[in-house]
Amino acid sequence: MGSSQMPWLKKRFYQVKIKSLGIASLKELGQLMGQLQRQAFRKAYGKIWDLTMAEVSTEAIASIA
Repeated sequence: MGSSQMPWLKKRFYQVKIKSLGIASLKELGQLMGQLQRQAFRKAYGKIWDLTMAEVSTEAIASIA
């Protein structure tokens, strides 16, 4: 084995594109809802509202991908 790289040890790079969603209007809507409206929303759509409150690092998602 000389100084040349073995073909199966070559690094492969892939390009990943991440789309950032604007959820500011959804957050505003949630703040305007009363407790009963929020409960009805949660009953209809599950815990999707909680996901809007989570901070997400796009760099971390890109590196995992």
